[in-house]
Amino acid sequence: MAHAVLERPRLTEEERRQRAVDALGLGEDVREERFDRISRVARTLLGARMSTITVLDRDRACYPGAAGYDGTAMPREQTFCHTTTLQRSLLVVPDARADGRFRDLGLVAAGEVAFYAGVPLTDAQDNVVGVLCVFDPEPGTLEGDRLQSFLDLAVWAEQELLASTEMSAAARVQASLLPAHPLRLPDWEAAGVCLPALAVGGDFFDYGVSDGVLHLGLGDVMGKGTGAALVGAGVRAALRATHLDVVAGADLGASATAVARSLHRDLDRAGAFAALVEAAVDLGTGEIRFVDAGLGLMLVVRADGRVERHVGADRPFGLFADDDWTERRAALGPGDRLLVFTDGVLDLLEDPLHWWVPVGELVAAHRDPESLLAALSALTRGRTPLDDVTALAVYRAPCGDR
Repeated sequence: MAHAVLERPRLTEEERRQRAVDALGLGEDVREERFDRISRVARTLLGARMSTITVLDRDRACYPGAAGYDGTAMPREQTFCHTTTLQRSLLVVPDARADGRFRDLGLVAAGEVAFYAGVPLTDAQDNVVGVLCVFDPEPGTLEGDRLQSFLDLAVWAEQELLASTEMSAAARVQASLLPAHPLRLPDWEAAGVCLPALAVGGDFFDYGVSDGVLHLGLGDVMGKGTGAALVGAGVRAALRATHLDVVAGADLGASATAVARSLHRDLDRAGAFAALVEAAVDLGTGEIRFVDAGLGLMLVVRADGRVERHVGADRPFGLFADDDWTERRAALGPGDRLLVFTDGVLDLLEDPLHWWVPVGELVAAHRDPESLLAALSALTRGRTPLDDVTALAVYRAPCGDR
């Protein structure tokens, strides 16, 4: 029997445009330096008094970027950019005082604007999501090299509105997948930090507690940016899926082998590999069971100051389909501290070949994981590393603090 096809009413061009603005997260409460920067360049290059990146959000004109103008939102019908958006093409108004379309606008009547030039900024579906414009109290023209420079700036502004907004959203999503809070338990504390070199990165960390066992993981996917972030999210999710088995005592080597083999085809097609440490800490005894899959950056700082490196010989995930991994063991006594980190930290060190000395001193100098990671974050901001910087710290309280 034939079924009737239910069709939704077609969206108007304005409805599609507004949905695109909403999807990009643009609106009256958005004001960002990256957009201000473009406005400053446009104002300087074209010798205009003012420049904005304008977004029409329903009945208001908003200004994610502005230079020479305070960026106060106003009714869209009172702006030149309303007309630019409707006509979907470059609009140049040499003298608005002599143009019947604009002479009654508030800014024109007040003598604040005579010259205007604006070019629409569109998304991949050709919706006008913004306008780059310049305006000045004196009449003017825009032609030749100055016009071409303005159009080139509009391409930059368009890319910034779209790509950078997407990257900002991706960064927020990636951050939301990490543990939201440090872990504080009687006698134990754990915390992590992930500082991508770009907006997003391939590093990840995770931890959770069940049945007196702290299950933690930290990894570094080859590469930076969105591609590495997607792979990292997949590896992290696969490791998290083993949590119940791990806390129940399953051999970590067998667990890691199963995860790596299930991921191998995807990693191979992506041309990626993942170096990582997965560990389970018995919070009663302090015993650590762990797998080191090619990371090699795990150390324990003992209560008496001794620094011990714990390194496995196994390869990263994604290199060979028939690889397997081995569970290893260590222990954290009262007052001992564990740090696992990615190789982006090595870029911060004067002597990365003997990294355990300065890193061990850094761990010993801080009484809790949060202050340690704050110091590492400050060092990262000061040195501008070439790779993502991620670290995970676990501290066991000294006997006297129990």
